[in-house]
Amino acid sequence: MLFRKKANLASHKKETELAREIGPAVTVIAPGTVFKGEVTGEDTLRISGSLQGDIDCRQVVWVDPNGCVDGQITARRVIIEGEVNGDILNAERVEIRSNGRMTGNITAANITIAQGCIFDGESRIIR
Repeated sequence: MLFRKKANLASHKKETELAREIGPAVTVIAPGTVFKGEVTGEDTLRISGSLQGDIDCRQVVWVDPNGCVDGQITARRVIIEGEVNGDILNAERVEIRSNGRMTGNITAANITIAQGCIFDGESRIIR
């Protein structure tokens, strides 16, 4: 019981820090939405639907558990809880969480690959 409380508190703290980092400006591709084309933006992009095309984002690209991206991602930070098919380029940080699925190559300064995720590709750490 105590372990669960500590794990929940740690998870909540991590999500709170992430929300603070992301800020209020978030573009969302909603569940059930299919977007085809290139996306370029200054703010965070949260994908709960499907995006078919490349992403160039200055902040965070967050692929929700039901989200799917088929294309190359260039962003400061990438969080994968859903599915990504394509390369991630020049990120400061990439996280593939336990339910995430990634097929492609990663080039980043920091890479976290959680137990239970699926990663099929190559990773390269940059400075």
